[in-house]
Amino acid sequence: MRKILFVVFLVLFFGGQAAWAQTEPLRIIAVFAHPDDADSRMSGTAIQWARAGHQVKFVSITNGDAGHFETGGALLAQRRRAESQEAARRYGIAEYKTLDNHDAELVPSLEIRKQVIREIRDWKADVVVGLRPNDYHPDHRYAGVLVMDAAYMVVVPNSVSDVPAL
Repeated sequence: MRKILFVVFLVLFFGGQAAWAQTEPLRIIAVFAHPDDADSRMSGTAIQWARAGHQVKFVSITNGDAGHFETGGALLAQRRRAESQEAARRYGIAEYKTLDNHDAELVPSLEIRKQVIREIRDWKADVVVGLRPNDYHPDHRYAGVLVMDAAYMVVVPNSVSDVPAL
């Protein structure tokens, strides 16, 4: 815990890339609600981390199948998944994964918390980034709650025991 807080302190107060370059490579995972949430909130930071040699993964908890004024369903989810893959390529980040939960229907359920725990553990994350749990959008709020709950549970070995605890 101290290592993560110290690294975040360096980024906030000493200008990002130079501070991150002074540490050993980290595995950073950013878990948000929708495909494009990570892009709009932290792509610049993720690009700097990747350029500094850190491994960055974005995860979208929902597939984005409802987040457009005109198009929806599987076609929209497919398009947003393709856009996120192209974003990862352009940003130079290691991976951008989109889970298959419906957009605009996210709730902080045990099933979805387990999905998030698996993603964090599979990535062997040193740093976990998520949304604030008091956002205007219910999907964002619940994604924040899910990440907050999962970030603690990743160290509990008998929770989601099919993936080794961190």
